Amino acid sequence: MVSLKGRKILLIGGTGFIGLHLAKRLLELGSDVAIFGKNEAKKGKLDFRNKINFIKGDVVDYKAIEKSVKNKDAIINLAAVVQDYSEFDPYLDLEVNCKGQLNILEARKRINQKAKYIFMGSRTQFGRVNEKDLPVHEDLCQRPISLYGIHKSTAENYCSLYKMAFNLKSIILRLPQVYGPSLAGKNAHSIVDRFIRKALINGEFGVNGYGKDIKDLIYVEDVVDLMVRVLESEIEEGAFNVGSGKKVKLIEIAEKIVKLCGSGSFRAVPFPEELVNFELGGFYFDISKAKKAFNWSPKIKIEEGLKKTIDFYRNKGG
Repeated sequence: MVSLKGRKILLIGGTGFIGLHLAKRLLELGSDVAIFGKNEAKKGKLDFRNKINFIKGDVVDYKAIEKSVKNKDAIINLAAVVQDYSEFDPYLDLEVNCKGQLNILEARKRINQKAKYIFMGSRTQFGRVNEKDLPVHEDLCQRPISLYGIHKSTAENYCSLYKMAFNLKSIILRLPQVYGPSLAGKNAHSIVDRFIRKALINGEFGVNGYGKDIKDLIYVEDVVDLMVRVLESEIEEGAFNVGSGKKVKLIEIAEKIVKLCGSGSFRAVPFPEELVNFELGGFYFDISKAKKAFNWSPKIKIEEGLKKTIDFYRNKGG
């Protein structure tokens, strides 16, 4: 096991939901943490923020990436674009998820081949999955049905190419929907986040698809635990599916949230017409490979994770 104390770790796109949780944990472990991004994290109540070296830059700017990866022991690519389909910019998605990945791989190849590299993949890479293929194994054929999923799959293929051509190793962690408190002080762009915020103001929210779909939700601290174990491990390459190890229906999540909040209500509704073609359906990951490789297992059950998230927003005011 590699000690993370004093290790120089770069989080590209680290001012977002997962990035700040990971930065906080790495600082507690004594790591030297740098975050590369277009905007610094909002100050708010992030008491660990002044210990982070913020590097202002854009992942699509190769020169900025090249400077940032120099002399780092580990690099984690968390950069991604979360967009509404109503205002979707396909070129921005392409730039961040594909050009950004190529910039990082090229910079590693040229000036820092020894750094451990972790790329955050996505459940969307698999598209719609037949029930017979659940839970989803790492080797299931990827058939994405969204540009985000296509670009994430392409970015993963870039990793494979650079391994074959230049022996540049990468670890890919494919995530389902991650939920939990947003330390960035803004929405975490998850179904759970939206439901909770609505319920806490005694509002009503819609549960698309009548809530019938199976979901794989993982609490953010369980993701951070795995990423720390990956950084501590001697393993330097491979693709791993990450999830809660449990499946839950969306309607059950809504019910739990309203009950735990003690307020709010919901309606089971059909999918909006504009989203039907992009809806992914029921899904959950087989996480046995990650559990065995990194001696890891998710610890936070859905009820506990929801309660922790609700308590955070209720006490902090979101």
